[in-house]
Amino acid sequence: MMKTKNTYPAELPALLELLRCGLWNRQPDSSLFRNVSARQWYALLLLSQHQGVTALVAESLLRLPEDCQPPAEVRLQWFGYHHAVLHQHSLYQSARQEVLSWFGSAGIRCAVFKGDTLNSLYPVPGLRMNGDVDLWFPDADGVQRAHSLLAGRGLDITDPGNHHLLLQYNGLSFELHHDFLNLPMSSRVPRDLIFVDTPEFRGWQLNPEANTVMILTHAAHHFIETGLGLRHVCDWAVWLHRNGHSLEVQRGLAEIRRLGAGVFLTEFTALAVYLLGLELPDNDALIRHSRPARRERMLRELLLQGNLGKSHLAEKKHTSLPLFYLRSFLRELSLSVFWPRYVVACIPHQIRRSWRMLRQNRHSH
Repeated sequence: MMKTKNTYPAELPALLELLRCGLWNRQPDSSLFRNVSARQWYALLLLSQHQGVTALVAESLLRLPEDCQPPAEVRLQWFGYHHAVLHQHSLYQSARQEVLSWFGSAGIRCAVFKGDTLNSLYPVPGLRMNGDVDLWFPDADGVQRAHSLLAGRGLDITDPGNHHLLLQYNGLSFELHHDFLNLPMSSRVPRDLIFVDTPEFRGWQLNPEANTVMILTHAAHHFIETGLGLRHVCDWAVWLHRNGHSLEVQRGLAEIRRLGAGVFLTEFTALAVYLLGLELPDNDALIRHSRPARRERMLRELLLQGNLGKSHLAEKKHTSLPLFYLRSFLRELSLSVFWPRYVVACIPHQIRRSWRMLRQNRHSH
């Protein structure tokens, strides 16, 4: 078990216990919750929200004895959020299938990827918080054809300039991607699709090799550029738990190392093992070269930044843009040990992006 230092939130051990039980459908250790005060319960709720895992943790709370559960006021907030996440998942399922049916009828190939396809891997599908639906169009004219079809329906489509178009439909967000990796280096992953038909999902997805590379590298570049929370470590844990021994996933892991992200792969997997209880042998190649200092650094960043870098993005609103981009650049350099090839390859892009944003800000004033 990985030790948690005193500099971490006091509620972290309780949160990790609830997460482990939610991920692996286990009974929590009630002794950790027997003397928790109302204030500590509220702090635990806030920590779970900051990390994007509130609904998943709520399932574990239900397994605690009555005298170990949160006070009524905190419980009401917690399960209100739990209900909201499940309701949002239901809305996304319905809207996603409707949008996919439009593309299918028009002969436009597209695959769903990222978080919307990971929900089914959890013991209770729908408890993973979703922010949007990500769609990849493998044909060269796929995004253009999709744009024309959606515009013909009078839907709102914008171009935020981040490798995708953004569709707002029924109050939900869909991202239309030209590529599912968007890396500054080329990848050898196969780009064929697989068709999935389950009660939870029906449609095209990435093949397991490509999905492995996408899940890990997506987490890595978010970790380096803006920050990441425990929600994505949970995704990686359930993905490896379900698929880790398949040949396709093993090829994906080899491709991740070829892309230079081997250190991030090792330490991210080590957190899934030592914090979340993913079962791997101690000498498994994925964690054999893990170093405690790097794991501690990664965990500190996850706890500081939160789900998709909430703290990092909030800083942007309260700091001058030149100082914000300078701090961001220095932070990325400090994290380059986890994926040096990526950080070096992104430096020209980061300079251009920062310069463009500064010019836009200057002209807006």
